[in-house]
Amino acid sequence: MLPTPKSAHIDAALSNISIAFKNQNFIADRVFQTVPVNKQSDYFYQFLKGAWFRLDAGVRGPGAQARTSGYPITSTTYTCIEYALKHQIPIELINNADEVLRPVTTGINFVTNAIQLKKEKIVSDLVTTAGNWTSSNDAEGGWAAGASNTFIEDMLTAMETVRKLIGVKPNCLLMDSKTLNELKQESTLLDKIKYTGTQGKPADVTAQTLAALFELDEVLIGQAIYSSDEETVAGTEFTAVDLWETTATKGSAFLYYRPPTPGVEVPAAGYLFNWKGDQGQESLKVPTGGSYRSVRKWWDDDTKSYFVEANECFDAKVVGADAGYLFYDTIST
Repeated sequence: MLPTPKSAHIDAALSNISIAFKNQNFIADRVFQTVPVNKQSDYFYQFLKGAWFRLDAGVRGPGAQARTSGYPITSTTYTCIEYALKHQIPIELINNADEVLRPVTTGINFVTNAIQLKKEKIVSDLVTTAGNWTSSNDAEGGWAAGASNTFIEDMLTAMETVRKLIGVKPNCLLMDSKTLNELKQESTLLDKIKYTGTQGKPADVTAQTLAALFELDEVLIGQAIYSSDEETVAGTEFTAVDLWETTATKGSAFLYYRPPTPGVEVPAAGYLFNWKGDQGQESLKVPTGGSYRSVRKWWDDDTKSYFVEANECFDAKVVGADAGYLFYDTIST
């Protein structure tokens, strides 16, 4: 009797692939500038804008005194809240796992992803709430591809609205992925950029072409999702929700001013205040470059397990309601 293919091979886990689904494009750290702070809570000054736009300067005659004027200031507080998640990795799992599973590395990725997703949700909720901004507009589906598309007209109106509120044009635009997909099919836009294509790479409505068209520093595309389902024993629960929308499935966009760097006497729509929290712990292993988000790993004798924990302490805050313009229901009424 000849050996069968089954008897000639013992099944084993592949070591070069495994399947996992997670967000690949978080943008929360790019929406607003990050302000590192030394204390968990504090306050910052705000200059009330009226005095800076009044025509107070006047003619001074010979021997006379110059007119006197001034400016009022107020202050606003921030409070950084720590968000954290830990994951247990029993030593038995580490010693028995197939090579491809990498329990420690995967555990670090898992908790870090959770903190990033939480931050994305917090910042997206801040941005997509119309009441946070002086100016907002129900686009009534006007950005959907078609003859009645109002995207360019709406953008130009919003840019002028913000300029007349803060004295400078907005320089950043954020929109959800579905809205961009509709704009990719908009004939008016395609006509304006039709000469930007090259052989083998036709003209396309992208974040970069939109930034160039409206003279913006950056266009961000919100693609992240989260599941609104609670955990079950089966672990198969999953209902996707787009994070960067005011109304589910209807699209949103946010036009705003973001300073090149945080600074003194500069306008801004929002800031991310980031506190170093538990930085300096001996167990701290993986601090990140642009913020104080970190991961630590430790051994617990009682459970014979490693634990990995990600944490970040921050406050996402609107600091200039006049400096943002929110569009909602961009592709559906």
